[in-house]
Amino acid sequence: MKVNGKHYRTIWLEKPGVVRIINQAALPFRFEFMDLRTVEDARRAIKDMYVRGAGLIGAAAAFGMYLAVRDAGERSFDADIQAAARLLKDTRPTAGNLAWAVDRMLAALAIPATLAAAEGGAARKEAAALAEAQAVADEDAEFCRNIGLHGLPLIKAIAGKKAGEPVRILTHCNAGWLAFVDYGSALSPVYAAFDAGVPLHVWVDETRPRNQGAGLTAWELGRHGVSHDLIPDNAGGHLMRQGLVDMVITGADRVTRRGDAANKIGTYLKALAAHENGVPFYVALPSSTFDFTMLDGDAEIPIEERDAGEVRWVTGMTAQGRVETVRICPEETPARNWGFDVTPARYITAFITERGVCGASEAAIAALYPDRAAGAIPPYTEGYVKYSALHTAVPVWDAPRWEALGGPELTAARTRLHGLGLVGITPQGVGFGNVSVRAGGERFLISGTATGAEPVLGPEGYCLVCSTNIEANRVVSEGPVKASSESMTHGAVYRARAGAHCVIHVHSRALFDGMLRDAYPRTPPDAEYGTPEMAAATDGLVRSLGRDEGSFVLAGHDEGIVVYGPSTASALGLLLELHHIYGG
Repeated sequence: MKVNGKHYRTIWLEKPGVVRIINQAALPFRFEFMDLRTVEDARRAIKDMYVRGAGLIGAAAAFGMYLAVRDAGERSFDADIQAAARLLKDTRPTAGNLAWAVDRMLAALAIPATLAAAEGGAARKEAAALAEAQAVADEDAEFCRNIGLHGLPLIKAIAGKKAGEPVRILTHCNAGWLAFVDYGSALSPVYAAFDAGVPLHVWVDETRPRNQGAGLTAWELGRHGVSHDLIPDNAGGHLMRQGLVDMVITGADRVTRRGDAANKIGTYLKALAAHENGVPFYVALPSSTFDFTMLDGDAEIPIEERDAGEVRWVTGMTAQGRVETVRICPEETPARNWGFDVTPARYITAFITERGVCGASEAAIAALYPDRAAGAIPPYTEGYVKYSALHTAVPVWDAPRWEALGGPELTAARTRLHGLGLVGITPQGVGFGNVSVRAGGERFLISGTATGAEPVLGPEGYCLVCSTNIEANRVVSEGPVKASSESMTHGAVYRARAGAHCVIHVHSRALFDGMLRDAYPRTPPDAEYGTPEMAAATDGLVRSLGRDEGSFVLAGHDEGIVVYGPSTASALGLLLELHHIYGG
């Protein structure tokens, strides 16, 4: 997009080690830049919304990983990169593009150890990181350009029925050029139509509490010359009832594979009003915003709750030209600030993507993205798994992906535990014990179900758990084998302690009896293994312990012991110490 006659992207490499962004916190009052030099700079830019919007958050995270590579230690490279990945993923949990971009960078950095140790290994990693980050940014811009091309016929079709009258489009928040690397999602069809000479007018929601519509959408539409009016958030329904809205186009921050869409808070109300008044409601998004690991938006999409100060205070420019922040409520008034809501698929007319327009259903989305949806199957409950499991079968992890997920260190620890009899199989043929390692955010790699008999477990025996939802009793996973029955318990530890990196669950009569006798922390005896009650109890217990390393007894799971730590080595060391004390 052009600003003052010059074309800009929202993020770019200014020079080696310096990533430059447009500081969106300064808009619309100042157009200025900010330089990111470290992964912490990238984290702060995302968290404090100097950059925001689905696509731009993903690109900023990718460049943040590039900056992390430059600062990573030679001997601690893998640990430093995994720490950077966790740091970035924890900033904005609702944004699907963020985790997608970080995982893509981790995969690109999974350089075989022999190459990494060779001469020039550090430079090779830095080059790989920069190339992948730039690819993420370039793809985002190209995808958004194509969204405009596919959305243009929808606007033209309405224009053809209006005899020269402008097509009136309502949008919410900012899903334009500023929310992506270039072009935007919801506004890309608007710009394409405007550039094609189609008469149109945009109703711009102010979008409280941060006013991204007033401050960002209105600013960029004005720079492009598009006719628009700023309206209060609650005016949209009135305009629809008066016949003054021809279509609604919004963006999205995450969309499940059946079409439930999370977007800025207030989007759901616009969709309801559009449905009531027969106004088509479109969601524009690049494919990176689809999350095929999720089915139910309400149950599975995490909704970010932001600082309540954003509701209680507002920033603007005074008549004297000063930018000031003022409180708009009594000093003692509390506030809540949910950043997003979920619009069910049934209220969405269609999705506008870089591949074309598709209906808001699981079948329609899968037909447009068969490569992404391949292997997805309905929920099942079987064997010793007591939760609802949504598993996507994928081939055995290849070597780069296996290393990026932390597989080698995890399987080495499991092999040692199997040799000590802490992981194995009972005389009745029932496997016991499992191990996991965090793979970014609350995702984790875990040994698969019914694998206890294997002394050495290779990549074919591990599963990537993408999300655990205790309240919905659901686990979403992918891999060559289904997840362990204890996945909910592992997920509860990772949810409770952001610093926990490894969880180990073993069986030992000696440890179980000894730790109960010595009053180690324990879950309730009536919380059975593999149940949401066990997971909820684990979550509460680990939170109460208040540390990133610990051990406890699964009192409702005979002989069950759990240890966790900030690294695989620390968790294994703690367990071996207990084994030494109680004699295994």
